[in-house]
Amino acid sequence: MSRLSTVAHYLGIILVVFAFLQALPLIVSAFAEETVRFPALTYGSPAAICLVLGTVLSRRFRPRELTAGEAMAVGVLGWVVLSMVGAIPLWIALDFSYFDMLFESVSGFTTTGMTVILSGSRGLAQIGLEDLPNSLQVWRALTQWIGGLGIFTLFLAVTLRGGSRHHLLAAETHKAIAGRPVPGLLHSLRILWTVYGLLTVACAGILFGLTRDPIDAVVHALTALSTGGFSTYDASVGAFRSGPHAAAIEYTLIVFMLLGGTSFLVHWNAMRCRFRSVTRNPELRLWLLLLLGATLLVALRAGPGSTAGLHERVRTSLFHVVSVATTTGFTTRDLGSAVFSGVARQVFLWLMVIGGCVGSTAGGLKVSRLLLMLRLLRHGAKRTVLPPAAVAPLMIDGQRIAHTEIVRCATVVFGWMLFLAVGAVVLSLTTSLSASSALSGSFSALGNVGPSLITAEEFAGLGVAAKLWMMFAMIAGRLEILPVLVLVQRQVWR
Repeated sequence: MSRLSTVAHYLGIILVVFAFLQALPLIVSAFAEETVRFPALTYGSPAAICLVLGTVLSRRFRPRELTAGEAMAVGVLGWVVLSMVGAIPLWIALDFSYFDMLFESVSGFTTTGMTVILSGSRGLAQIGLEDLPNSLQVWRALTQWIGGLGIFTLFLAVTLRGGSRHHLLAAETHKAIAGRPVPGLLHSLRILWTVYGLLTVACAGILFGLTRDPIDAVVHALTALSTGGFSTYDASVGAFRSGPHAAAIEYTLIVFMLLGGTSFLVHWNAMRCRFRSVTRNPELRLWLLLLLGATLLVALRAGPGSTAGLHERVRTSLFHVVSVATTTGFTTRDLGSAVFSGVARQVFLWLMVIGGCVGSTAGGLKVSRLLLMLRLLRHGAKRTVLPPAAVAPLMIDGQRIAHTEIVRCATVVFGWMLFLAVGAVVLSLTTSLSASSALSGSFSALGNVGPSLITAEEFAGLGVAAKLWMMFAMIAGRLEILPVLVLVQRQVWR
């Protein structure tokens, strides 16, 4: 019972802090003079629910220092609870079922970017995303920005004490990086969020200069740095292609998606002028090489429907390769359209699996794990020709890789592939999707990417079972499998 009390206490603290974040769209609503569906009710009621429920949980249950298993339980349950509460403003303001808005909220907090609010849908969204109130546009983007560096890293500085910080940070395993910018976890977190915030402001400023629309600029900045991909338009970034600064907008987003998908430890080293650490980073070098190779392959193997010139073809290829590799999900073209060849679609699928760098806001398996598995393959081949007594540790960038880290990496990779296969089967059995579309949907949900080979019409027809699995896969992929598996272990609750 003490374990449940500890988990409930920390969930309560997270809800209290989240209550204040949920009230932020009220400011946008006031400036925009919105009167649709009573903004105070839309944003005030879920904030009040968080505040009351969080206060009760945090005061009613007595905590103890978190174990690793309990921290992971807080991570998984916290993501679920906040997604449930975060869906309330969308449900109140729009003519959609709560279940659909829960899907939207999970997609937001996990920075996946799948959306059920599309042109031709019911109610207020009948014309498209661009008809949503400004406050809802900002709220959707804010869910992704909060989820980008991790909801729980945001709250660590004000909620936890002592060694339990390290356990809870480890539960948000995207950010449980091997190296920290400076000694002291709280100091490191302040630095990461400062860098994150400054980059977001810079992106918003540039986009505002190009679009002259503050909502477009803020929303796309929030979702570019968080590699989430929610847009203010049904056509995503493709809506800007008819404007005078289309190329500049796309290149700006390419740069900031790249920054979001790159380890924030690299940003910190660059800011400290530690360029040797940046240039010698093996994960960064491999990632940039993958992006370059994928861009050339997609550009050279254009689809039968492509009539663009060389520059536009390269620009389109680079934009979508970076968008998919960082798991952002912005598009200027439908990935299933004739603009892209079959080879390009295969490239996109594998980029969804790999994802971005460890310590970034991107999803996927992470480039560092790909690097480790490649080195492990080479190391295994090397060991077969060495004498049995020979000592040949696995080394990366001059550092010896511990056996426990190899086992952890292999566990995550195997779990990822297993979830991927199960997801494809579930989608095939519960929908009329083709095998390739079902596999693509599983890739997209588990990798927190968003775009897939599933058309808008097919996506609108997905049933409850398919969406439930996709929500589960989004959370599992965001938390990188292990915390979800830990949650069902009896030892965690004994």
